[in-house]
Amino acid sequence: MLWRLLALHAGHRIAALYEDTKRLNQVFEDGDPAMIGGDADGDIPVDVFLEGWREADPDVPRLNAHGLLRCTVDDGRLWLGAAHGRSPAEVSFFRAGVAGAPGNSTYDRVNRSLWRFLADHVMHELTVDVVTELPATAIGAVGGESFGDYVAGWPG
Repeated sequence: MLWRLLALHAGHRIAALYEDTKRLNQVFEDGDPAMIGGDADGDIPVDVFLEGWREADPDVPRLNAHGLLRCTVDDGRLWLGAAHGRSPAEVSFFRAGVAGAPGNSTYDRVNRSLWRFLADHVMHELTVDVVTELPATAIGAVGGESFGDYVAGWPG
């Protein structure tokens, strides 16, 4: 579910918030947002959110672009993989593995790296960037630290 959320928010700013923080409370004060998996009226059931989404669908073209999850506070970057979709503005999914590899949500080192990155950057503003050139400092299969090294010893 998280990987679909990132693909849908390519080019957007996001933040990992935790309960009882001023920023999260502000979200609810500004209105009643629809939550994925929530149980209030207007919330979106998880199965509806994922309906029709096929992560790593071989029929979805690979773009000449990559996804990066970038922290605007310390410029940390996590490579999300090659972008697949109609255009950089309409990404269907990111894939860190080669063709035939599992989707990112089931690719253990890649998925755990995303969760560690979110934990390391909680309360920071993040952006989901779609870029044609990758910075050498991106964590992932290209440049910087490998996914395996990044999560080695991390208990999550």
